[in-house]
Amino acid sequence: MKLLLQKRNSILMVNCLVFLLFFGGSCNTIKAQSTTYNDEKRVEEIQQQVLKIYDKLLKSTVRVELGEAAGSAVLISEDGYILTAAHVIDAVGGKEGQVRLYDGSVYMATCLGKDGVADYGLMKIEPTEKLVYAELGVASNLPKDEACLMFGHPSPSDKERPAIGRIGFYEGITDSDYLRTSCIMMPGDSGGPMFDLNGKVIGVNCYITRGMDENYYASVDNVKKNWDKLVSGELFDYSKPAYSGSIVEAVEKESPFVLKEGKDTFVKILSKKKNKTHETIVTIESLVEGDSIKTQGTIFDKKGYIVAKSSQIGNTQVYCTLNNGNKVQAYPVGRDKVNDLVVLKLETKENLSSINLGLNKEIKTGQVLGTVSSQGDIAWSGILGLGVRKIKTKDKGYLGIEFNKEQDSVIIGNVIEGAAANRAGLLVGDKIIQFNLMPINARRDLFKALSKTEPDQKVIVKVLRNKIEKDIEVILDKRKDKKTRSNYVAGNVKPSKIKDGFPKAFTHDMPLQPHECGTLVINLQGEVLGINIARRSRTCSLAIPLGHVEKVVETILKKAKINS
Repeated sequence: MKLLLQKRNSILMVNCLVFLLFFGGSCNTIKAQSTTYNDEKRVEEIQQQVLKIYDKLLKSTVRVELGEAAGSAVLISEDGYILTAAHVIDAVGGKEGQVRLYDGSVYMATCLGKDGVADYGLMKIEPTEKLVYAELGVASNLPKDEACLMFGHPSPSDKERPAIGRIGFYEGITDSDYLRTSCIMMPGDSGGPMFDLNGKVIGVNCYITRGMDENYYASVDNVKKNWDKLVSGELFDYSKPAYSGSIVEAVEKESPFVLKEGKDTFVKILSKKKNKTHETIVTIESLVEGDSIKTQGTIFDKKGYIVAKSSQIGNTQVYCTLNNGNKVQAYPVGRDKVNDLVVLKLETKENLSSINLGLNKEIKTGQVLGTVSSQGDIAWSGILGLGVRKIKTKDKGYLGIEFNKEQDSVIIGNVIEGAAANRAGLLVGDKIIQFNLMPINARRDLFKALSKTEPDQKVIVKVLRNKIEKDIEVILDKRKDKKTRSNYVAGNVKPSKIKDGFPKAFTHDMPLQPHECGTLVINLQGEVLGINIARRSRTCSLAIPLGHVEKVVETILKKAKINS
């Protein structure tokens, strides 16, 4: 789903952090300890509540299918009323849209009323049974730093993947009634729900600006106020969304799920729990295609073996900076291309800290997570948004041909030098008549066939050359990414070069930088759950669970005939 991203007035804000300094004296010391204890208890309570409600919220979130893209929505009644964004209703034409539920069932939904300015609207399906749904809550008077969850189908999305949850904290409301939180959104999330921690809908995902904490939602209070109009199909206040406007900061007050300073307090509590895991993180510098690249990795054996992201590490001039600041040379022992992991060996006799790859812990959606930094702190915090699964590749196979523009056929007009077709021996003038046993009668047939392929896949292309049919084996390439449009707000992040195709990984909402791959993901108990492997998009990062890392490492070492 293409999130409605248009030029708007910049909202300039200064976020002031207030530090409470406790200088000497037993009274102040006791107060500081008490505050920390209460923060720790509150974080644990927030996690327990998220774990309690997560499954129901996930099942109430639905996917609105828009051709190859998708939007999001939420079931708000057992008989099929669906709340979404007005611009999602516009995207399906304002009459009917296809909706896919959590269980995979598909319904045609009738579009009802919508408010164009506030950007929310209703759809309705006729279910064959009672549905899992979420009740409407109250958005007015939300306190500052109230924890909340949002769900959606962020791009890239596939039909089998459920919605992904993200955590954030309430910041305030604009003068045009849009709620603002630090729950990270991107295209595809439009129309999805934002929940309070009682599991009730308080907002509808609408738009983002460049700041990672600048995510805006239509208030559910307006939905309730105009319910009869929406059900009757009325289109009201329909000019254009009132996205620009100043923000009124929320009032500070106590509430069961308020956490002062939000994710920063997550970081503070996780930093106390990390034990000495940061001592196992190293900074790695090497030459990759002639460029000096920095990344990070984790020591998993006291003999000096490190696991890291393979695509960010070259074969020569590899140096690792240890936690104590010493710089040590290393060399690659072996690589696993599918999982994008490499094992390095340090050339040192120093006493090293290491993690135990065999200590596998339970992975639950909704868990509070932290990323351990090589600097000795927690770099990011968030939640585990989607459990361990195969991460499908977004990239499709690339043949590397251009058609003859003068002919409405599939005759090759140009073969890109060095591309898959060129290497396989396809020639200008060849007419493609079959692709992997699929008949090709028009260009759209070939485009459809290629859309179901992946880079490095081996295919058979049948061509007609000089009136003779020839079968040619081709190993497809990966299409080079197009440059992101400068005004595309969700593209204001740099993803990892290899960001999908992993056999096993879980999704979290910590906004890693690509050079932070290879670091550890820990839970609130300080236990290691996995190793960060990719920044996939604005909203999603990926980590490989520790148990799978262990198996990959064992295979690499076995091939290298090394016993760690």
